[in-house]
Amino acid sequence: MNLTDELGKLADLHNEGKLTDQEFADAKARLLNSNPGAVVPAPVAGQSPAALPAIEEKTYWSSRWSSGNFFFRDRLILASDGITFRKGAMFSSNEEHISYRAVASIRVKNGLFLSDVSLETSGGSQPIFINGLWKSAAREIQDFIRAWQSRS
Repeated sequence: MNLTDELGKLADLHNEGKLTDQEFADAKARLLNSNPGAVVPAPVAGQSPAALPAIEEKTYWSSRWSSGNFFFRDRLILASDGITFRKGAMFSSNEEHISYRAVASIRVKNGLFLSDVSLETSGGSQPIFINGLWKSAAREIQDFIRAWQSRS
């Protein structure tokens, strides 16, 4: 179980009234101290810091075996401040950053081994499409975005 899941369970217990504020703060501090690489995002105005999960920045790369990714693989980074998508090319690259709150929908098309992920935003920009992710990576991305949105 990763840190985000454990912090989510703690927050759920706290919201249900099974943990006092002090017990929640102590348990959260123990979890964060046990994982020094975790990034704790800054709270949004009007939102308690306990509602936001602490995450470790994670990068997902498309497989070289998928179409269009042999030389310049796509990269998707989940960080504490949002999602960064980078598509490389011979002499340039396109990079886009999206807040988790701006993700309107996520679609995953599964193949035999690889998956295609499409993220649509509520901000009017073009959808992010990353093809050739391993199925487990696509599932992690989908689960993480859903968990983040349900807590904020």
